[in-house]
Amino acid sequence: MRRFSLLICAVVFLSACGHKTVQVKAPQPAPVVSKDLEGLASYYAEPYHGRRTASGEIFDSYRGLTAAHRTLPFNTLVRVTNKTNGREVDVRINDRGPWVEGRVIDLSVRAAREIGLVRAGVVPVKLKVLRQQALKTPTPSPAPGPAFAVQVGSFESQRAAEDLKRRLEAKYTSVTIQTFTADKPLYRVRIGHEASLQAAERLAAQLRKQDLKGFVVRAD
Repeated sequence: MRRFSLLICAVVFLSACGHKTVQVKAPQPAPVVSKDLEGLASYYAEPYHGRRTASGEIFDSYRGLTAAHRTLPFNTLVRVTNKTNGREVDVRINDRGPWVEGRVIDLSVRAAREIGLVRAGVVPVKLKVLRQQALKTPTPSPAPGPAFAVQVGSFESQRAAEDLKRRLEAKYTSVTIQTFTADKPLYRVRIGHEASLQAAERLAAQLRKQDLKGFVVRAD
């Protein structure tokens, strides 16, 4: 009789367990923060003031609240916070750069003054994307989508750039030289033509393992 009672209890217990619903809240993934949104900021003026930016606009360093960024789409509105004093300024991306390792944004002089950057020259900043808005700009023949590459060298000598390109072509595909003209022409050697920032970051990580130091830039 005792065994029978124990058996009945076990059946009732298992039956109850079978109908009990346990809700487990799945952990939410941590938000992905791009390393291109935090680093050093600088500013630029002469000899670029009055020239066309990469977007096709005329650069007005002294009146425009604009900036250069390597990967953010043109006309992206970004809030730049000076981490040393907490001052903020909202700028619109209309150019490409900066091309110095560790720097994430180049501001116009007017924007630099807003956050107390002019005297220091370079300060640590945090960027926050406020809005991405496609505005009409005089950019000729826009590409159908963004493209990214990894810049591995920059030379004043065209021959030096071409020598590096030939060496890299023995191991990598899509090796190109981009020519930029300021006071002196610069020849920038890049690898890849990736359709997403994440793919370009993976390519950069692979290149670093092979002792090729580079950083991701927007190719279009």
